[in-house]
Amino acid sequence: MKLAVLSDVHGNVPALGAVLEDIEAWGADLVIVNGDLVSRGPCSLECLHLLQRQVPGVHLLTGNHESYVLYCADTPADPASPTHDIDRFARWAAAELGDAVEEIRNWDDHLDLTDLEEGASVHITHGSRLGNRDGLSVRVPDEDLPEKLGDPRDLFIGSHTHKPMLRHFNGSLVVNTGSVGQPMDEDPRAAYGRFTLQGGRWQAEIRRVAYDKARAEQDFIDSGFLAEAGPVPALIHLELQQSRAHLGPWRRAYLAAIKAGEISVVESIARYRDTL
Repeated sequence: MKLAVLSDVHGNVPALGAVLEDIEAWGADLVIVNGDLVSRGPCSLECLHLLQRQVPGVHLLTGNHESYVLYCADTPADPASPTHDIDRFARWAAAELGDAVEEIRNWDDHLDLTDLEEGASVHITHGSRLGNRDGLSVRVPDEDLPEKLGDPRDLFIGSHTHKPMLRHFNGSLVVNTGSVGQPMDEDPRAAYGRFTLQGGRWQAEIRRVAYDKARAEQDFIDSGFLAEAGPVPALIHLELQQSRAHLGPWRRAYLAAIKAGEISVVESIARYRDTL
């Protein structure tokens, strides 16, 4: 059995197209998108349609950005809220998706397969058993893993952090697939996971795929995302250019002050960029 798991596409069409071509050439038996196909990037609807055309049997799971888009679709915007300018990029994605937002409501949070050949098992979810914002990384100590992994499986696949990882723990292979559309490990190539089941044992590989990054950067402009979706896309665009995180560090530095009304989103981003 050949299993391909990709995640964190974030509306990056050229990266997704390159990865799907690579998966097809490999001959995967099952393709799973492990969350964050949409939002945090310019072309959510085009990515969804590309997947549906090229991989009709694809299994789609929700990530934190699908949850964010659904929240924005269901909650009226409040321009008086101090975090309104943060939400604008997810609201932009919800508007771009239109009626396709309803499809996202039907996606599962987890996929648990326990009846594979010779009793092999796998659990797949965007973050961990604790939620789609609770990621697995090399920084997570061993003593925290049992709660995050839950019931033991031969293979546990997570994503969310945009940084790939292969790790062994208590007889389980624990993998983070990294990101297709916005890698943050300073390697600009798209990342996804290849998993092969033979004789009841899993083998895992993090596959890196080059793609047309210049086109992906231009899509931020041509789609209107950079100009119309608020101030946050400027940081996301910088992340794409540099293949390293900025949105997370900015939020950790300024979100509390933004919520308290002590600084605006626009001013906080300007201050953050001055520190780079």
